[in-house]
Amino acid sequence: MTFSVNAMSVDQQAALTEQLTVDLKQQQAKPMRLALLLAAPALSNDNTLSITHLALASGPLEMLLLDAASLIAHHHCDIVNIGDNLWFMSAMTAAKNGIHAHAYLNGIGCGDNTEQAIVQALDHAKRQHVQPQAVELTQANNAFNALVTLIEDIAYRRLPNSQDYWFTPAHQSRVASLCYQSNIGVLALVLTQGSQLRSAKPLLAANRLMLPLSAHDTAQLHIQLTAVCDILSEPRDELNLLKFIRQQWQQYQSQAPYTLVLMATNQSSLQQEASSLLAAIEAQQTQNTTTLNKTFHYKTPAGSCFTASPLGANGLSFVYPGVGTVYPQMFSQLGHVFPQVFASLEAQGDLPAMLQSQAIYTTNEKNSNHMSLSELAIAGVGASYMLSKILQDEFAITPRFALGYSMGEAAMWASLGVWQAPQKLIEATQNSSIFNQDISGELHCVRQAWQLANDEPIVWNSFVTRATVADLSPHLADYPRAYIAIIQGDSLVLAGCEQSCKALLKQAGKRGIAANRVTAMHTPVALNIIDNVKQFYLQPLAAALPTSTQFLSAAQTQPVELTSLAIAQSIADTFCHPLDFSKLISDSISQGCRLFVEVGADRQTATLIDKIIGQQTSDVQAQALAVNAKGADDITSLLKCLAQLMTHRVPMSLTPFMQSLNSAIEQQTLLIDTNSPLMGLDDTLLEGEPH
Repeated sequence: MTFSVNAMSVDQQAALTEQLTVDLKQQQAKPMRLALLLAAPALSNDNTLSITHLALASGPLEMLLLDAASLIAHHHCDIVNIGDNLWFMSAMTAAKNGIHAHAYLNGIGCGDNTEQAIVQALDHAKRQHVQPQAVELTQANNAFNALVTLIEDIAYRRLPNSQDYWFTPAHQSRVASLCYQSNIGVLALVLTQGSQLRSAKPLLAANRLMLPLSAHDTAQLHIQLTAVCDILSEPRDELNLLKFIRQQWQQYQSQAPYTLVLMATNQSSLQQEASSLLAAIEAQQTQNTTTLNKTFHYKTPAGSCFTASPLGANGLSFVYPGVGTVYPQMFSQLGHVFPQVFASLEAQGDLPAMLQSQAIYTTNEKNSNHMSLSELAIAGVGASYMLSKILQDEFAITPRFALGYSMGEAAMWASLGVWQAPQKLIEATQNSSIFNQDISGELHCVRQAWQLANDEPIVWNSFVTRATVADLSPHLADYPRAYIAIIQGDSLVLAGCEQSCKALLKQAGKRGIAANRVTAMHTPVALNIIDNVKQFYLQPLAAALPTSTQFLSAAQTQPVELTSLAIAQSIADTFCHPLDFSKLISDSISQGCRLFVEVGADRQTATLIDKIIGQQTSDVQAQALAVNAKGADDITSLLKCLAQLMTHRVPMSLTPFMQSLNSAIEQQTLLIDTNSPLMGLDDTLLEGEPH
């Protein structure tokens, strides 16, 4: 039952309007900061906080809010509960009792239109300088539900009316407004974020299944997989399926020599994945008795995988991609699955700037194809930094080696805890002439090297071509303004004067794909600023440096010494000289790298590494994986990578998987018990509260 103004007489409606107007003016005469919770606060047994309950049917939303504020302000109670859906208390009471709010109600306004009401509410909230995320209702009878939904959006850090992550400027609260036509005019409420986050979206769920099996030999693995196939052939509801999968995770042995992982989106598909893998193993065993050929590797599009020759953790190498791999809407769902990581990144600095959210997460025409070199560089490093934190902080995965493709070397140093304050490089990169005028933009380096006047145009481009150095070198003398910038497996990058590059390729009988990106990095003209690059990356180091990781550079064959000067010199040498990525991978394999994991947007570098590995003449086994793939679901791509790491026996924390399954099971159980859609479960995820 809900309150209906239409059921009231004209006189009753007039009296209600008059009373609400008076109550509103009284409330606006004093500051407002009410803590809002979506679940009953957890109170200790000796806590004496009093609670008053208000029924949803007792009045319109504005009346309920004003009554709640009055009851609390006049100390008639400490907490007001409305309809068992929303709990109010003063921010002071919440703070004194260690209660973390999902959001705060900071201001209320009323006007003839939405704009007037919001301005008045912002003025009441003392946030006149803020542009809130506005939610405007067409029907007032949905106001209470809309308020609850908006609080959920704030607590999920989710843009209202969207599933996208809600970015906010550094050290600033998320601010939202709710507007609707009330009995006293257009009403606006101003809400700000609290320090309590809603539970993370499950990493694993009924539509994202992941089941590991471990064994001491392949025969035992065959027995387990056969049993799983039999169990999955029997119908199960989602709850029992999740419980069965959790049981397999509980039985999983991290130290066992062999592991296989099954992935699917439902039970039927999971059973098919298990049966297919079982058939593949049995086919191998038929040929080689009860043992498996060490060359047997298995992987399906769904993510199920197994290898008979795990590469182990000793050769685990994080690889950081270069400039230009970022793409629109990349990692848009990760913030909801790993809210604590994103909260930590927000606390450290300017997360929107780190990921260049104004360009990456926009619906406007500007996207990654129109970003400047400095913007691409920042977003690329930011994506790698964020993914590194997820792999290291959430899954406790530590690489034995690290390397980067081109500017990926800077991302490597920024991401793995070597530099003291890598966030400071965001603004520095934005304002640096190196990235905006010298090797990009106006191309000062090129103009100087080519001795051009300021009014002479430069048409610069780079081309990816399937060619070798031997194919193009004989023609370079004829085109002094064309340079081999990068060697990468079966292709290379030719950069320089666009006309010269095209003519050289034609003369060599090769075709090139234009990158249409202006950067003179890795060409001789960049040597003009090598000292500037070195100075730019001369950064103070962290107090505690990583001890388990060796850092490799294209500029030298031995690991880089962990000193500010050595790091800055290696970056400058890499940036300002031609990049032989094929040699870097070959050298890294000689150093002990075996399992290359691309930590960044998309999987371009992993593809290159696989091609380079295929060209190696040695018998050393190596493989490239990627955390992400453009066009694929972010979470599924991450899980596929983790699954392969598990089969290669790379140690990792299982806590995120178990917590996710427990959460999914709890939600399914609650859904069955209540037979109603879930509003979300209570949680204890907390973050520092900005101002």
